[in-house]
Amino acid sequence: MMGTTAHILSAQNRASSKTMIKRWCLLMWVVGLVAMLATLVVFTLLVATPLVLNSTGCVLPAISSSFSVSPLQASPSAKEFSIIMGVFSTASRVERRNIIRLAYGMQSTDIANVTVRFIIGRPMDRNESLQIGLESHRYGDIIVLDMDENMNAGKTWRFFSTVFEMGVRYDYVMKVDDDSYVRINNLASSLAEESRTDLYYGYILPCANKNPYWGYMAGMGYVITWDLIEWISTSEIVLNKTGGYQEDRMTADWFNEGKKAKHRVSKKPLFYDHPQYMGKNRCPNELVPETILIHQMKSTELWMDVLQHFEGGRFSLNGSTAVGNGSVALS
Repeated sequence: MMGTTAHILSAQNRASSKTMIKRWCLLMWVVGLVAMLATLVVFTLLVATPLVLNSTGCVLPAISSSFSVSPLQASPSAKEFSIIMGVFSTASRVERRNIIRLAYGMQSTDIANVTVRFIIGRPMDRNESLQIGLESHRYGDIIVLDMDENMNAGKTWRFFSTVFEMGVRYDYVMKVDDDSYVRINNLASSLAEESRTDLYYGYILPCANKNPYWGYMAGMGYVITWDLIEWISTSEIVLNKTGGYQEDRMTADWFNEGKKAKHRVSKKPLFYDHPQYMGKNRCPNELVPETILIHQMKSTELWMDVLQHFEGGRFSLNGSTAVGNGSVALS
């Protein structure tokens, strides 16, 4: 009798052990699944979230301190005035954007609060989407417009109207090409002397033209005031003509038809084409300290030439030691 009881108890113990092992294995499987799902969620938040369009039709990317310009989510700080520079780019121009980040990240001004953003259309495929997502998360300086990439199908209007809808007011809004180099402090010093309303400021075309009320500001870079941004975003004149021909000329047509931009300023010769550029309709000048903008910087070599000219004395390498003050963040 005692033997039979012991045998039964032994069998029950073995069954209980097997049950515990099965439960333990199930628990480990559940923990592993949860960990895998958590990793997937984190990856999605880091990579995919920056490419979700919000109600304004654009991406508000995560902000990274690596390229410290003023985030769009925050109001401008208390300097004399504020500028947002929208650098028109395309998804594929990663190298150009990285050069521009260096070029603007080493500059500073005590006059204005400056925000720099790259403006691109929707990514064309999954690879571009991933690339822009990673880049946006890393630098926090890309705005993806809710439209296909284009030159003359409404990108300029979409940029202006998107900036208006973001909810942060800037005194000046600048549209600038990604083959243009802007001297930030010179731009701010120049704008400090100009009107804060109804201003259309840049380089009037053609090159020989000295009358800013005839012709239009070149696409190399031009500035308008916030009241004109508001008007562009709501005017029937603009909404009925957002694309179809050269958009920088179209901008002047909007103002002419709406009797806007009463203050028009052409900053010749401080806006100009790089002297080595030999293309059609070139408007060159020599590199001078008072420069505000240099255009037609279509190669890395030209960018390095200009950065060497203006920044080489502050930023150069001697062995393993950097000479200069280091990177200066725009604030």
